[in-house]
Amino acid sequence: MSIDPVTRLIAIEEIKQLKARYFRCMDTKDYAGLRAVFADDAVFDASCSLSIEPAEDAENWTHSGGDNIAAFVESAVDALRTVHHGHCHEIELLSETEAHGVIAMEDQIWDAEGKPFLHGMGHYHETYRKEADGWKIVTSRISRLHVIVGE
Repeated sequence: MSIDPVTRLIAIEEIKQLKARYFRCMDTKDYAGLRAVFADDAVFDASCSLSIEPAEDAENWTHSGGDNIAAFVESAVDALRTVHHGHCHEIELLSETEAHGVIAMEDQIWDAEGKPFLHGMGHYHETYRKEADGWKIVTSRISRLHVIVGE
């Protein structure tokens, strides 16, 4: 299927804006806004949130459904100060309503007292779907290249 170049560029920009909202909403503790970036049937695999290898209890780090994902993120970061940056978006449109992408990321997290908790680098591997109210994240998986804990 051939996608008009202008349509393709607009979709890519909309997906970049979607991911930017994800990072901003997480860091500003706007959990309603965070919920809005996920499809109702989304799946989020955060099993590599704290290390390069998946957590031993990886099933506890994988969440299904937009409401459950937003609740998980809130429980994980609400008491912490976080800064997430996403860049180098590689987005491929599969159709006018489906896409996948890899987004490089870096995050820094401090505990409630301001002590360093985690500094990580890696990627988000995602799929997206265009719904009536815009693009949504359908699947998201974090992979890590490097993690520094407590520094």
